[in-house]
Amino acid sequence: MRRRAAMPAILAAGVLAAAACGGPPGQAAYPARDVQIVVPYPAGSSIDTTTRALAEVINDQGKLGKRVQVVNREGGAGSVGTTATLNAKPDGYTVGILPDGPLTLVPHTEEVSYDPRNVSVLSEVTISPVLFVVPADSPYRDLRDLIDAAKARPGSITLGEGPLNYAVPAEKFEQLTNTRFRHVSFDGDQATTTALLGENLDVGVMQLAGAFAQLESGKVRALGIASAERIDLAPDVPTFAEQGVDLEWEAYNVVVAPPGLPDAISTKLSEVFASAVTSAPFRQAAKKLGLVVSGADGAAAAKRLTDKSAAAADLLAPSR
Repeated sequence: MRRRAAMPAILAAGVLAAAACGGPPGQAAYPARDVQIVVPYPAGSSIDTTTRALAEVINDQGKLGKRVQVVNREGGAGSVGTTATLNAKPDGYTVGILPDGPLTLVPHTEEVSYDPRNVSVLSEVTISPVLFVVPADSPYRDLRDLIDAAKARPGSITLGEGPLNYAVPAEKFEQLTNTRFRHVSFDGDQATTTALLGENLDVGVMQLAGAFAQLESGKVRALGIASAERIDLAPDVPTFAEQGVDLEWEAYNVVVAPPGLPDAISTKLSEVFASAVTSAPFRQAAKKLGLVVSGADGAAAAKRLTDKSAAAADLLAPSR
């Protein structure tokens, strides 16, 4: 009789435990299997390296209860992996670590097969401010030198950009300073760096992460960084605002999931990623890559994405 009387209490405890882990009665507690992290760029890319470092920390900490596995779904300037993530079943087994571009910029210029306004934003992982970089022996020592030269010779100074996260601040800089450059499009930071080192380009628009190694070696110099304040990783580089140009522009890597993610699962994933992002091992890995660790929660990250999309809308709308 005692055993029979104890059964309801045991069953009730089991239901409560399952509910606490996001699993409704009759279903396995979440997660019942490994979780897939989609990266929308190829293996070896900067965001892939960042994600794998974060995944290693998550697996070492063991707070999820299952392992996370990184899956590369490259193509379409990030849109293939973004689509795969946001159109997946909202069950917590598919999340993505995405650059902000496919969510904040690309939808302004082309049709996408996902709704960038309807996303479960879980966390912000890293920030990489944009900066203007020149060869080490460039005659331009700061943004004022560059602005004066551009006004003296409109359209003659080459400015390397390309992806929207570079093209937009480049155009905004021209508007704010009443200058005009000769734009040269590159696929990314590596190509821009090659052109700078070969002295085939006057100025490169790059992310701090992409320029970090060459800045440390002294092979290139930064004229200014488009962050709100100076960055500890590059403390000698003044902000654009310090030099009289009211321009802030940063790239973000965010953790997202399909819309409709259950609250309990969202909370668990957010806590797991936050713990890993703010850990010492991940901070060390990010520092080596020239990335600023964020750790902003889902609400703050979502607002930042919305604000950036709005800031870019006027510049990108004419190209539709």
